[in-house]
Amino acid sequence: MTVPEDFPHAHFSNGHPYSLYERIHRAGPVRHPGGGYWVVGTHAEVRTVLARPDLFRSRDGILLEETPDSYEAPPTITHTDPPDHTRYRGLVAPAFRPAVLRRLEADVRDRVRVLLDPLEPGRPFDAVAELAVPLPLQVICLLLGIPETDWARFHRWSEAIVPGAADMSEEERNALRVECGTYLLAAAHERREGPPGGDVVSQLALAELDGDRLTDLELVMFLIQLLVAGNETTRHAISGGLRALADHPGQWSALRSGAEAIDGAVEEILRWTSPVVYFMRTAAEPVPLGGVKIAAGDRLMVLYGAASRDRAAYGPDAGCFDIARRPEAGLLAFGFGPHFCLGAALARMEIRIVLEELLERGYERIETAGEDEHNGSTVVTGLRRCPLRPV
Repeated sequence: MTVPEDFPHAHFSNGHPYSLYERIHRAGPVRHPGGGYWVVGTHAEVRTVLARPDLFRSRDGILLEETPDSYEAPPTITHTDPPDHTRYRGLVAPAFRPAVLRRLEADVRDRVRVLLDPLEPGRPFDAVAELAVPLPLQVICLLLGIPETDWARFHRWSEAIVPGAADMSEEERNALRVECGTYLLAAAHERREGPPGGDVVSQLALAELDGDRLTDLELVMFLIQLLVAGNETTRHAISGGLRALADHPGQWSALRSGAEAIDGAVEEILRWTSPVVYFMRTAAEPVPLGGVKIAAGDRLMVLYGAASRDRAAYGPDAGCFDIARRPEAGLLAFGFGPHFCLGAALARMEIRIVLEELLERGYERIETAGEDEHNGSTVVTGLRRCPLRPV
């Protein structure tokens, strides 16, 4: 079996190509016929690659179009390997400690309520525009310390940074990226000159790495990474999860059984949506993987969405949405190993609060109210439009 030569670019107009993923599961690691890299999609193999940064490096590029010479280092924290990655991660990790998230929860709940208050039984609403976009964006801006008056600008900037997330020219995307980086860098410089604050921009502006403060390039890298990772993926998990509940009304009924059901729903929503499509890794040395021999320097495309539907890991009903699922294999939507997503607990909290507040309103179910529109991105896939109706 070979993957299509036009994979992945022609295969995400309607989200994850699950039928193709099933063929990849059966084949194990396969060579892409046009790209010259390995495609890895089973849960076990994806987990192995992510767990061993000593064997499978990130620094040689994590997107298809990247090579070691195509960007200035460090472009993002996700492009670094231990020990550099460990040091960088240590600077950001305090912002996502449990104590910080506990203090944030009441504010997140208030914002969810404000977003849900306009909903009326029987009235269609766009779960993307009216809920899934504003909530994670507001939350990450709160953490960064961005004034509310500037929040609307960050949505456009975030869309420009993720390849394929919005219909815009490369020239427009580049201009918006520069605009975003300029804004964030200016905010960091202001924090250095003013009184210390508790927000993430202040923490990074005043942080030291090996005795020196972060360079402007490092500051921009950190802040843009947090902006995008903190809202794009959570947005698609929220909207995709609500769509799944609309498509499976029995699961909505099961949600009412209590906190355990809600926690299970959060995990199943993350598995089901798996917004991050892939990241690349490069083999540091010859290594066996899934019955094939990977040569030193070979590139590998690690497919998170494929791993999340692997029947070997999640059972023969892996293609079904089931909030009672309690797999031993574990979730890979947030990655695994040293690059496990720092914001995983924050994303889980946001999804949980959305479900709790919807249930609190007593809706019997959520129905679809029109045609979805996917963003078509091959990097972070999800819904651009999701009409739903609470009943």
